[in-house]
Amino acid sequence: MALEINLPPNQTGEKVTARMQELKLSISDVAEKMGISYEHVRKIAKGETVPSKLMIQALSEALKIDRRQLERLATADQIRIKFGTIPFELAKKNPELEPLERIWKDLSQEHKDDLIAQAQAWAKRDRDAGKKH
Repeated sequence: MALEINLPPNQTGEKVTARMQELKLSISDVAEKMGISYEHVRKIAKGETVPSKLMIQALSEALKIDRRQLERLATADQIRIKFGTIPFELAKKNPELEPLERIWKDLSQEHKDDLIAQAQAWAKRDRDAGKKH
C-alpha cells in the first residue's frame, strides 16, 4: 500500500499554499485581495491548475512572493504537465522520487538520516527475499 503524501500536485500550488499558511490567509482572503473568484484561487492552491503570467504577478503581489520564483515554479509545472516524466528521465532522475525530492528540504538532517537508513533496510530485505525465490 502506497503512502499518500498530502501535497498539491504541483510546486506552484505547494508554494502558494505554504505562503498562505505563513500569512494566515484563507482562500477567500486571497481571492478578495486579488479580486478574483474563490474557485480560481482554490484550484491554484490545490495544484489543480497552473496560474498564467498575469495571475502569477497578482499572486506574487498578494502573497509577497518573489515573482521570478513563482514564474520558475509555474514553468516547471507546465513542463511536467506537457512532457510528463521525460524531463526527469533526461536528467537521469527517477520520476518516482519527485515527491520525496519536493519534501526533502523540509526534513531535519536527523529525519533525512533516518529515512535513508530505513530505505537501506527495506532494500536489503527485498534483495534478500529475492534471493530466496
